[in-house]
Amino acid sequence: MPGPTYQLMMRSGVKAGKSYPVEQEETLVGRDLANDIAVPDPEVSRRHARFLMREDSVFIEDLGSTNGTFLNGERISAPQQLRLGDIVTLGENVNMVFEKFTPEEDMTMVTPDIEKTPPPTVKEKEPEAVAYQPPAQPAAFQQPMAAAPQPVAPMPSEPLMVEEEEEMKRGLPTWLIILILAIVFIVVIIAVTMFFMPASWWCAIDIFNLLEGCPI
Repeated sequence: MPGPTYQLMMRSGVKAGKSYPVEQEETLVGRDLANDIAVPDPEVSRRHARFLMREDSVFIEDLGSTNGTFLNGERISAPQQLRLGDIVTLGENVNMVFEKFTPEEDMTMVTPDIEKTPPPTVKEKEPEAVAYQPPAQPAAFQQPMAAAPQPVAPMPSEPLMVEEEEEMKRGLPTWLIILILAIVFIVVIIAVTMFFMPASWWCAIDIFNLLEGCPI
């Protein structure tokens, strides 16, 4: 049986959910399709990083990428050894988890226990219970549905119409009548004052200083 191998599981990015085995001495990662792990993401450089296999250990190294390579959230500037469960981030969007992968056993082999196992019995499906429905009544016994009553607009009451007619007969409002009386009163006071004002007061006004009797 082959021994356990390491793999990178994509957790986020354009290929989330896909896994990539790390079996050779150098595994290149980048946006270019020529890489061993091609990641078509705009935040990933053409040759972004590489994984190095040294005996039973795996190292991650950044290849001068533009947006950097991060190990567990910290940007790396030199090769770092990976441990199971470490998270490798390329740029901002691509996250990969470093884990161990053991190939499954050959499923084509048939053991004696499997051959002796009797086939499972199929349980017959019980009939489903059907709810009782009363028979429909004939059309002759069905009562017609009553139509919904239509709302009727209220008619204007007779007292309201009487009040409107009374307001039309009243004429001008009280405040307007008071204003007119006040203006008339002021005009009358001014006219009486000007009529009984002495001639010397008229001469004091520039417009009337040329009247007879006014000093020159």
